[in-house]
Amino acid sequence: MPVIQVNDKQHTLKPGQTRLGAGPGVDVMVSQDESLGLQAVLELDGGNRVVIRRASDAAAVRVNGVPLVDPTPLMHGDKVVVGGTEIVFSDDKKVGSTQFVSASDIAGIAAKRAGPARATAATGGRLVSLVDGKEYQVPAAGITFGREAGSDVVVAQAEVSRRHAVIAPGDGGYLLTDHSTNGVWVNGNRVQGTQVLSRADVVRVGSEEFRFYADVAPIAAKPTPASVPAASPAPAAPPAAPPAAPASPAPSAPAPPSAVQSPTPSAPAAPAPRVEPPTAPKPLSRPEPPTAPAAPVGSKAAKPAPKKEAPAAPMAEQQEKRGGVPSWVWLVLIVVVAAAAYYLGQQGRG
Repeated sequence: MPVIQVNDKQHTLKPGQTRLGAGPGVDVMVSQDESLGLQAVLELDGGNRVVIRRASDAAAVRVNGVPLVDPTPLMHGDKVVVGGTEIVFSDDKKVGSTQFVSASDIAGIAAKRAGPARATAATGGRLVSLVDGKEYQVPAAGITFGREAGSDVVVAQAEVSRRHAVIAPGDGGYLLTDHSTNGVWVNGNRVQGTQVLSRADVVRVGSEEFRFYADVAPIAAKPTPASVPAASPAPAAPPAAPPAAPASPAPSAPAPPSAVQSPTPSAPAAPAPRVEPPTAPKPLSRPEPPTAPAAPVGSKAAKPAPKKEAPAAPMAEQQEKRGGVPSWVWLVLIVVVAAAAYYLGQQGRG
């Protein structure tokens, strides 16, 4: 039989009408204020169905938080508020023993959420039923799932336990705890004891599904690139020095003849030339004029080459520079004098 629970007291509904309110003519008292009067009427028909309606247009009645306007059938787990008092409606047929469900019956459950899981804070938790769209807020004390009418979320199914599961805020978000026999499923996977819920997870209790929402957890600030010390570039390796050419032995010059012959038949060997270690190549620069090779150690120093003198200027130019008569003038004068003497000589003979 259907029953209602008022102030921790249970009342069994009888066929026909059950009047709710305060004062005379009321079947179930919801308040001590007799001025409240009759507020609502419950009607139980032959099909064991209960319908609630307001006793008058001025009566304030709410079903599951929604103001009652037209007569509405009640379902197991519905919560009715009359005169400020909460009344829980339940059906004894929905409160029987728990039936076992094999794992093969729910093996085909697939995950409902797409994309990576998003962590949540321990605030703003709520559940939205994917069956009828009803929304449930998750209070600080948590929210319970079960077959009993006193549960916060009532799932009236035989495979659901009286106290099936609890969702409550905790460290790192909201924690789902399983207290059932047949289990609770999140995104198609059975919960093993407890599990932290992520935003948009789908929780399955019995055959009903609920999508979970909560405030997104704050993201920790990442260090900016400026705060990360930049790695200093490794120093460039110096260019490898080219392999030095093998030093050729300098030709030894013949020893100079000495006035006094040494008692030894052979002269002492000249010391080996000093080989300088290879150095790194110098940067390109203007080529310098070649210099004369140094004389080998133990030989006479080479005499410097005599400097070439510029050719002497012609005599005429030298005479001009000295201020005298040019030579060609004297040459002309000699020719003229010779010609005149020859002519005078011929005249004297005739």
